[in-house]
Amino acid sequence: MEKKLWMLLLALLLFSCKSTLQQTTEVSRDTVLPIDEKKNDRGFGKLCLEIANYPLEKQQGILSIVSIPDAELTDETINFLKRQYVSGVILFKKNIENEKQLRQLIHDLRQKVNPNLLVGIDQEGGDVVRIKWDKTCTVSAYDIGKRADKNYAYKIAYERAELLKNLGFDITFGPVCDIAKSKKSYIYNRSFGMSAEKVAEFVFVTVQAQHDAGLISVLKHFPGHGETDVNSHIDFPVIDMTLDKLNARDFIPFKKGLAAGAEMVMIGHIVNKYIDPDVPASLSRKYQDILYKYLNFNGIIVTDDMAMTGKIDGGIGYGLNIITGTFTEIDSMMKKIKPDITQCAKILKFIEDRKNEENNR
Repeated sequence: MEKKLWMLLLALLLFSCKSTLQQTTEVSRDTVLPIDEKKNDRGFGKLCLEIANYPLEKQQGILSIVSIPDAELTDETINFLKRQYVSGVILFKKNIENEKQLRQLIHDLRQKVNPNLLVGIDQEGGDVVRIKWDKTCTVSAYDIGKRADKNYAYKIAYERAELLKNLGFDITFGPVCDIAKSKKSYIYNRSFGMSAEKVAEFVFVTVQAQHDAGLISVLKHFPGHGETDVNSHIDFPVIDMTLDKLNARDFIPFKKGLAAGAEMVMIGHIVNKYIDPDVPASLSRKYQDILYKYLNFNGIIVTDDMAMTGKIDGGIGYGLNIITGTFTEIDSMMKKIKPDITQCAKILKFIEDRKNEENNR
């Protein structure tokens, strides 16, 4: 009798352990990768509690990368950026006159606003160029794909990234992972090609080069823009493809870019009835779930520019919102962000770790 009782207790214990393991390994949309406490003496939980006590405005700012109006920092710009607690700034042509001025602007952003401020730029080459003295600026992704030489692709990406890093940038918003369906595709000249494997190959090499130069890479525009000729700066492209079809083709370059170490994924303003018929991908949390489930990605999500299309009024609470326009417009959109505290903590932890790595180089 005593032996049977012990066997019963053992069975119950094993069942309990199995049940607990199943519960703790379930993945929800709020899942945050565990933080190694030995490497993080502040503790991720402690950071979450700290952020929970921040004013709402500061939480919203953590989830924002914004544009600024001029090529020189004014008191108004400094005060706005500090008051909004933004995590980053994205620079455009209007902010760039020459090398000396640009270096001074980035220096002032860090000195007068926040030493840990992320500074990013779109410098794809070809159609998307902000820095005119970049010797690689005429070379587009299309040119690289057409040449079909990985060594050449690495060389161009490294030289471009090295220039950006030397100027003081942290983030390059690229590479483009979209697969151009045809010459009519809106993204045709910005894509490496029309096959998933070819685009993936050059995305991988590009991310490697960007990392070797010390930049943060952003894979764009998830879940894939190539099936449409609609310019998402003007309207929402509709790409009605099932997840199975997307996974079999459009996700391949993103997977390859993540394998190369890309830290961020940009979500495009794309509507897909099979995923979320009501809102574009950039505003739908369903795409965060897809990134985790299909690409095993739980890193930093970035939205495409929220000022595009003119039809977006608000932002996401679980990633970095790129918001451009006047300070009044930026402020208005930021106020509609409903922050997820754990995601705020993840972004702050990412920035902190990034800056520590750079300081230790």
